[in-house]
Amino acid sequence: MLEIGSSLREARRRRGVGLPEAEAATMIRARYLDALETERFELLPEGPYLRSFLREYSEYLGLDGDIFVTEYMLRFPPPAPEPETLPRRGVATVLADLPRGPILVVAALVVVVAIGAWQLEKNGPTVGKPPSTPAAHAVVQSHRPRAAPTHSAVTTTAARTAAATSLELTAARGSCWVQVRLGSATGRVLVERTLQPGETERLGLRKSLWIRLGAPWNVDATLGTRSVTTSLPAKTGNVLATGRGLTAA
Repeated sequence: MLEIGSSLREARRRRGVGLPEAEAATMIRARYLDALETERFELLPEGPYLRSFLREYSEYLGLDGDIFVTEYMLRFPPPAPEPETLPRRGVATVLADLPRGPILVVAALVVVVAIGAWQLEKNGPTVGKPPSTPAAHAVVQSHRPRAAPTHSAVTTTAARTAAATSLELTAARGSCWVQVRLGSATGRVLVERTLQPGETERLGLRKSLWIRLGAPWNVDATLGTRSVTTSLPAKTGNVLATGRGLTAA
């Protein structure tokens, strides 16, 4: 069995790195790094943050982050999901469960109501507008000026045309750990993986994406047809991706 804490601590000491230096390089607080090395996992944030910290710290020390995360998941499996609630029963299902007698009574009532409504519609007076002649309608349509498109409509169309629809992240110079969330740092996790050299992750940009990169200097980024590699952080950090570009997050 892999000893997570002692393996991390020994790897850090072999590199001659202290916790403050590791904190500055990974942007993970030193007390969290110490909790990983002592396997006091209850001191770290719950959920994907713990796995993210473990993966990023392992790869910073030159270790395989996937192996450490897998070992942690085997030792501390996530709780079983709560049972789903029963779906709402439709009218047809409820009627099918009723005895035959009540079903026939309900069906007879529906038929009586439908016949009564049809009789009222047939015998009652109908009041409405006189039909307009096709000729008059054509004259009105031919003399009605066509409205020019508003400035806001033109601007919106141009913005949609200029905005890219996808972002490609390619590990061109080495591996890089990537986490992608919907909208912000607290959004739903969409992607969490390590890009191996030569691999590409293609992300749709129908909504904004929050992206954390473990080794951004190894990545080439393309937004639509233009390169946005220079917009990536110089070290482990976060960006917000939209169809217009990348910004620091």
